[in-house]
Amino acid sequence: MCHAASVERRIAAVVFDLGGVLTPPVFGPLDELNDSLGLPEGTLRSFFRGDEVFAQVERGEVSFRDFLKSVGTRVQAAHGLRLDLRALAAAVEAPGHLEPAMVDLVRRLHGDGLRLGLLTNNAKESVVWRETLPRECFDVVVDSSEVGLRKPDPRIYALALERLGLPADQVLYVDDFAENLPPAADLGMRTWSFDGRDRLDAFLRGVVTP
Repeated sequence: MCHAASVERRIAAVVFDLGGVLTPPVFGPLDELNDSLGLPEGTLRSFFRGDEVFAQVERGEVSFRDFLKSVGTRVQAAHGLRLDLRALAAAVEAPGHLEPAMVDLVRRLHGDGLRLGLLTNNAKESVVWRETLPRECFDVVVDSSEVGLRKPDPRIYALALERLGLPADQVLYVDDFAENLPPAADLGMRTWSFDGRDRLDAFLRGVVTP
């Protein structure tokens, strides 16, 4: 997905993804645990992308605890390794804190009068971001585990737009996973493939309505 830097129209709202955008990259500690256990590259990561059980967690249908147990069962069956589920949970939760530089950007955009939204695939049990998110800066927070929908289902993007109450072409959606951008674009939203605060900030300075 290309960046939207060539688009000159101004925007009235930004909707942020959470993990990997407002927080550090989500898979660093998980990959470190994977390597320390001698598992094939990407083994643990695969349970968090494209895995139906994890999708059920993010839709609020399965508990995170039961998901961890299922990962342990599947890893043991495939690799003969007994996982420490507490270590797995810690690796998943480690990147949950918000990046201070991104919080500063959010506060500045809010202060400039921009409408802001958060659209996140998440588990009900995830608490760190809920406790630290500057909620006063966000007009809309759409959490997959609360609404029973998850990205890239087009309906969750449509729900975010409905709650914002703005035309799609006035809204920029920011995500670090490429597969989450096309459904937003199909609805008419503008999209930004996140690769760091500085590039996003530079782009926003050119398209935010004064």
